[in-house]
Order: sequence, then C-alpha cells, then structure tokens
Amino acid sequence: MLTSFLTIAAALLSAHAVPFSSKLHKRTALVVIDVQNDFINGSLANPRAPAILPKVYQLLDDHEWPFIVASQDWHPKGHVSFASAHSGAKPGDSVNVTFVDTPTKTETQNVFADHCVPGTWGAEIEDGVKTRLQYLEGYRTPVNYIKKAQNHSVDSYSAFADNQYHQFTTLNSELTLHSIETIIVTGLITNACVRGTCIDGIKLGYEVVLIEDATETLSDDIKSATIDELEGWGVQVMNLTNWETANPTGLRRRSMREL
Repeated sequence: MLTSFLTIAAALLSAHAVPFSSKLHKRTALVVIDVQNDFINGSLANPRAPAILPKVYQLLDDHEWPFIVASQDWHPKGHVSFASAHSGAKPGDSVNVTFVDTPTKTETQNVFADHCVPGTWGAEIEDGVKTRLQYLEGYRTPVNYIKKAQNHSVDSYSAFADNQYHQFTTLNSELTLHSIETIIVTGLITNACVRGTCIDGIKLGYEVVLIEDATETLSDDIKSATIDELEGWGVQVMNLTNWETANPTGLRRRSMREL
C-alpha cells in the first residue's frame, strides 16, 4: 500500500513539474492596449484600426503566454478628455487642466468626442479579441483587464499609470507577481495609449517589444514619428513575422480560426 501511494505521489509531482506548454513564451506577457469599439468604428472611429485585428488574433491564437493584459479606457461621464466637459471646446481642441496634486501646475489636455463610457458598446473590447480572451481564460491563461482613466480629473494613456503619475494601476504588481520580464505590446493608438504604455514599461525596467503591424494610429507620418521616439527610449520595434521568426512556436489552436 505504501509503495503504491509513493508511486502515485511521485507521478503527481512529476506531472506538476511539467510546463503547461513547451511553446510557452516564458517570462513574457502579451499586452493588448485599448482594442475597443469606439477606437475602431465608434465615436473615435479610425479607418486604419481594423487592419491590426488579424495580427492581434494571431498573437492570441498561435502563441502560449504565461500572462495576458487587456487594457480599456473606462471614462466616467464628464471625463476631462471629453470636449463636452469643457465649455466651448470642440473635439480636436486642447485645453489646460490643473494637476490633481499640484493646483499651481497645469498640463495640456487634448479633448475628444465622448468615448469608452462604461456600460456602452463603445467601451467593449472588439468582439474577436474579446471572444479569444474569454476562451483563453478558460484555457488556464491568466488575463488581467486594466480599466484606466476612471478619475474625472486626469487622463490616463499608459496602462501602468495616469498621465500625471497621480495613481498607478495594478499592472506593474501583476507583471511582477507572474515573473514577467518582457512585454509584447499591441493595440490602439500608437501615439497615445500604446506610446504611454511602452515608455512606462521601459521606465519600470521591462524589455518592451512593440509589434508595429499590430498597432495603428491616424496616419503613416504620426506612426513613424512615434516609432522613432519609442526606439529612442529603448523599445524594440518589430513586425509580427520577424518577431515570430525570432520566437518560434508550433502551437495552433485551430478551433479558434473561425472566430
């Protein structure tokens, strides 16, 4: 009886020691920034945004991650980034706003049409990405949803912190908890929330890789200038094909191909 018990215990310990997938990108997290309806075909529609979706799907379908992050703008009504919250302002204008912690200090705030208000369709993650994330959550992949820019008085581009570093999200602590050293960044838009997340990732000591064909903004010129700036910060910029060549995986979840 004792021999049988020891045999079973050894087998359990051995099974536990086997990695979940031999194709796992160890110590590497996928970060999907603000792939929300309002930024694709909603109140801040961008005709260039849908082009990134197949690449984001590919990263979710064909790779195994120890941790995935999906951020969302999550603005209350009357948020500081809404033109409607500033008398006389129109979408596309800039206004001066006071720092939360330093009333004598101001910053320039770009204002837009109302967007990503909780409870609206526009705040939801795009259906193909959302369905994949839900599938992966059931496939033993931790997914952390970062709801950012919830403070009426300060905007938040980065998934790590607001623009004034008044308040930090849980992202850094979650990455640390999962022993993440490298973040693979994708999403919308390149010169705002993607840019802020990449720069904060560098500041916090992560290796940051931006998949350039899985991010998009309003024009080639804006995207190119932002990428040049991010490379200056130390962000590695690669297209998906080159990144996959350097980080091969044979994993294929064919059941997800028709999503």
